[in-house]
Amino acid sequence: MTGVRVLFAASGWPTHYMAMVPLAWALRTAGHDVRVAAQPSMHPVIVRSGMPAVGVGPDVDFAAVRRRTLPHERRDTDRPETAEELRAAAERDDGGLFRAWNEATTAALDDTVAFARAFRPDLIIGDTMAPAALVAAHVLGVVGVRHLWGPDILGSPNGEKILDVLPGYWEQFERHGVRPFGDPAHRTVSPCPPSLRMPAAPSLLPLRWVPYNGTGHVPDWLSEPPARPRVCITWGTSTTDVVGRTEVSVPDVLDALHGLDADIVVTVTAAERKAIGTPPRGVRVLENAPLHLLLPGTSLLVHQGGFMTALTAAYHGVPQLVVPLLPNQESDAEVLEQSGVARRLPAKEADAPRLREVAEAVLNVPSYAEAAERVRDEILAQPAPQEVAGTLRDLAVAGV
Repeated sequence: MTGVRVLFAASGWPTHYMAMVPLAWALRTAGHDVRVAAQPSMHPVIVRSGMPAVGVGPDVDFAAVRRRTLPHERRDTDRPETAEELRAAAERDDGGLFRAWNEATTAALDDTVAFARAFRPDLIIGDTMAPAALVAAHVLGVVGVRHLWGPDILGSPNGEKILDVLPGYWEQFERHGVRPFGDPAHRTVSPCPPSLRMPAAPSLLPLRWVPYNGTGHVPDWLSEPPARPRVCITWGTSTTDVVGRTEVSVPDVLDALHGLDADIVVTVTAAERKAIGTPPRGVRVLENAPLHLLLPGTSLLVHQGGFMTALTAAYHGVPQLVVPLLPNQESDAEVLEQSGVARRLPAKEADAPRLREVAEAVLNVPSYAEAAERVRDEILAQPAPQEVAGTLRDLAVAGV
């Protein structure tokens, strides 16, 4: 099989890159020449994943951008779901919400296009916050692929309408002398199983979610089956960076679940570890432990609503309790609750008695575990990364 050159373009969110790692592995192990273009601060994450990193653009603090735009996301209006709603939101963008994200996501665009001209890839893949991938693909006339990390309207039939009115989007293409018609992505790869995604556009390529949450050591005690139900707690590094300590934090969850007839395991960042202090007796606290190592044999995952965290739990058939802290987490938590795999508990309602009550319900009501197994089966039925890599290779060889 003829090898092709593949360029991945990653944004400044490490977790978004991690969602693409299994496909990058599949392409690399199939004999293709893979590079990952990203801002310099992303390079340790990329190199630890086993991929070669290429520096493009300046560092952008995406968490700082999110902190700046968050007040404008939390208006009393619904999130835009149609082109008309998005157009109306753009017209009242007095806080610069769209402008801020446009500047952040295009900071590496020119460097990415320049590297693509030199590398001459046959296939370019980027996450939805790295539009440079699709611009470079059209500049070079090669296959461009959008890689989702969760439910996204860009993978649905309404996606093209959203792009048509997204402020500043098409200007980046026109600045480089190209103007695609319709969706600029030739394919959209989605790791979401049918129960957790929007109606699929014809160009959507389903991808089996293979959890990758970074590297780490496997604790010795994980080799033994738990004597009691295991409850895992994680709060997500990017959410902590954006919102800090809010209505609900890891210590609050631990206080609520203390005394539960369960083995409780917490995986947190170094900053969160300090906030916990001395944990309650019988609670294991792990620092920066990859979640995918902890979830086999777990009965409940409590988290803040990061969708890649949710997919990792779904892959292992683990029911979930979601306490969303950000607007996108609120809508994603609704998707999870509707599928039956999770209970959603708004942060403003998550006092200690309510947290414990809902956690016990998810642990003791069989329907949550049954739904989690059903969604796990959906995930395993989707094409493996190796199969999707082969499909993309064939597209790259055929050309556009």
